[in-house]
Amino acid sequence: MITRRATSLALASALLGSALPARSFAQTTTPLRIINSDQPGGGMDSLLRPVVEKVGLALGRPIIVDNKPGGQGRIAAQALVQAPADGNTIYIGVQATFVVAPHVYKLPYDPLTDFVPITDLGRGSLWLVTHPSVPAKTLKEVIEWVKSQPPGSVNFASYSPGTISHFGGMLMNQVGGIDMIHVPYKASPDALKDLIPGNVKLMWDAVPTSAGFVKAGRLNPIAFMGSKRLAAFPNVPTVREAGYPDMETDGWIGVFARKGNDPAFIVRLQAEFAKVLQTPEIKTFYGNFGFDTGGRPTVEFQKQVPEDHARWGAFVKKIGYKAEE
Repeated sequence: MITRRATSLALASALLGSALPARSFAQTTTPLRIINSDQPGGGMDSLLRPVVEKVGLALGRPIIVDNKPGGQGRIAAQALVQAPADGNTIYIGVQATFVVAPHVYKLPYDPLTDFVPITDLGRGSLWLVTHPSVPAKTLKEVIEWVKSQPPGSVNFASYSPGTISHFGGMLMNQVGGIDMIHVPYKASPDALKDLIPGNVKLMWDAVPTSAGFVKAGRLNPIAFMGSKRLAAFPNVPTVREAGYPDMETDGWIGVFARKGNDPAFIVRLQAEFAKVLQTPEIKTFYGNFGFDTGGRPTVEFQKQVPEDHARWGAFVKKIGYKAEE
């Protein structure tokens, strides 16, 4: 089982498959460091750990998960830039780091040229969860409840500014004609520490992070921002079903390396991630939480990143989003 910061996986040379050249990264017992922009136990962290464990076994390499949350993934991305391009370090993070942050912050790196997109881990969306003190049970009722409160008295959390978690609240303000106050956090577990006791009232969150609190009755699920209902929570309607189709959106989790790595490193990693992500076990696990598994070919993902960069840049400009940290 992967630990909070690092886990050594048993070497499994029998699972290596076809041989690669002697200089290949897979021929070493040097740990593969995976820089993760989420906190341990966060939604993305929960999704990546069972996958990277299996990838490590297939590669025959120990895996180290290095959690570096905060800054909309910029802290983790900077750590990758500073790591040697020697086939021993990769990054897994949300799309906002690469397609939103460049339009908002002055970065010490270029997300489109300093990194190599390898593949996507998956694509999914968030759900709206509220503290039980909020007397509304539907998205429309939540918006009407906010309108009934004194202006600026209702706050919403996000697991990081400039992410879908943040934009979900902004979209609610826009389409509902309300004025909730944004309270940003470094990661979802931090935000939940304030949402559970009611210090903040609602949040668009990754399903794996808050599912346990929903099952325990400590949070109420209101609506899902994706295009189809959650397999594990079939009674939660989509935003489209709730009457707000303009709020429907999703995002990807990507796997990246620093520019300059051996192409064989990229090829092998994409292949192993794709194999693991297509196993029934992982597909079911992801599907329960509203995620479609990824593993797209590298050339396809490398085309997707700049396209999303342009699309989200236009969105950021349209809503007038400014840096909040």
